[in-house]
Amino acid sequence: MRHAAAALAVLFCICGAIVVVTALTPTPTPGIPSTDHLIRTSAVGEVVSSPDRAEIQVGVETEGTDVKAAQAQNAERMTSVTNAMKALGIPDDHLTTTGYSVTPVYDPNPTPSPLGQRRPTTYRVSNTLLVRIDDVAQVGEVIDTAVASDANQVNSIAFLFSEQKSASLRAEALARAVNKTRTDAGTVASALGVRLLDAREVQVDSGATPIYYGRSGMAVDAAVPSTPIEPGTLKVTASVQVSWAYA
Repeated sequence: MRHAAAALAVLFCICGAIVVVTALTPTPTPGIPSTDHLIRTSAVGEVVSSPDRAEIQVGVETEGTDVKAAQAQNAERMTSVTNAMKALGIPDDHLTTTGYSVTPVYDPNPTPSPLGQRRPTTYRVSNTLLVRIDDVAQVGEVIDTAVASDANQVNSIAFLFSEQKSASLRAEALARAVNKTRTDAGTVASALGVRLLDAREVQVDSGATPIYYGRSGMAVDAAVPSTPIEPGTLKVTASVQVSWAYA
């Protein structure tokens, strides 16, 4: 009897384990493919368009033996540049100081000093102003006006999109990328002899890069005609990875 009771107990434990395992095992839902039935595709959508905004960095650099005099001269000339920008209709919040420095300049071939000390021969003062422009056709005029108003540095020009245009182009690039992944997935499904269903997983990444033109240390020449600037075009790209279910 004792052996029979023990055998029954073992049998009940085995049956209980089978029930638990069966309960924990996922049962496929009719009409919904498993995660193994996926076609993973990726594509890049591209949209090319003309920029509608620009950023220009103009600067004033002065140098003198007296640091305070060099600073005063620099401040006067930069004030002239800033006022000229405002006269073109550029609002105050589109004008930002992005750099200011006072640097001692030493003689590259100094006279030996008994104390070994080097003293600067002059002081260089530099002030940089970032000008944001909502009309790219105004870029050449802004440069010419800045130079005519005592700016002696044009450090960079960047063409870019406004937030509104950038969002619109990004949406178009995303749509193109998704359509490409769908086309690729459909081609694969057709070759496999299966039916393409809906998207199950999506990953998105996108970006745009402005075009920069470096023009540091530009020489000032009043006889030069209006500065020609061609903004060209910018490309917005959006990459998408999509997992498509099939049956």
